[in-house]
Amino acid sequence: MSPANLITAVVRTHLKPLLAARGFTSSGSTFKRRVGEATQVVNVERSSRNGALAARFYINGSVYLHALDAVIGEPLIEDPDEPSCHVRLRPNDADPGARREYDVTLDTDAESLGAEVARDVTALLDMLDGLTTPQAAIAHLARRKLAEYERVFGWYLSQNEVDQARLFVRTLHDEFGGESRWAIFGRRLDDVARRVRGDVSWRDWIG
Repeated sequence: MSPANLITAVVRTHLKPLLAARGFTSSGSTFKRRVGEATQVVNVERSSRNGALAARFYINGSVYLHALDAVIGEPLIEDPDEPSCHVRLRPNDADPGARREYDVTLDTDAESLGAEVARDVTALLDMLDGLTTPQAAIAHLARRKLAEYERVFGWYLSQNEVDQARLFVRTLHDEFGGESRWAIFGRRLDDVARRVRGDVSWRDWIG
């Protein structure tokens, strides 16, 4: 079996039944379900460098929340794809023993790989299930600093969590304030503060 066909077989035989049992619907190699306020997306991403003898694929697990776009005035997405999601993970984020990517050759055993993928995706789904509210997603994203930093800051302000907002901006400034790109980050934080509270400058938040 070629590497490309083996990946297709693993998705069809092991991944699709697992996700269907958890309420996901599929379109090609992308699976989605609604959970409360969130849309969860699982996607199988194939490397663009795959060939006849070897191939690589990734499993992406993501969460999209309308509230995190609304808070900064971004258009809401009713049917988000994986890159549009706010929380974006891979199995090794849920289980340090899981792989970040999966390499396939002509010698790869489809059943063994399928069992591994099913195990890793189960751990990934369990993590996604804990990130389906704005509060949980923001707590996760705040630890990732620049990941969705405008939405994190805006959410804290919208909830009047001023101490958290101030701590978050100070943390960002301590790490990135000496870089030339901070001018961009600062302007964006100013835009968020003006939109949500009418405040003008990020400098007020680190004083």
